[in-house]
Amino acid sequence: MQVEPYLQFDGRCEEALDFYKKAIGAQVDFLMRFGGSPEPCPPEEMPTSVADKVMHSSFRVGGTRVMASDGYCKGAPKFDGFSLAL
Repeated sequence: MQVEPYLQFDGRCEEALDFYKKAIGAQVDFLMRFGGSPEPCPPEEMPTSVADKVMHSSFRVGGTRVMASDGYCKGAPKFDGFSLAL
């Protein structure tokens, strides 16, 4: 079984992707912003001010694919533990 991690950066995903590109040679394969979603999020769930934030991205480091997002963009990123979905 192959496990693909999904990282959420609370509004700092693009910054993280740029860092991974420079630091470890990551290659971004896919990036969709909230504003480009075919089905926009309801404003009560996601304010329109986050239209330029990353809704979903996929990047590779060597042979490993990693997915990443800005998540809910609440503006208070902090190290708070881990969540794993298989």
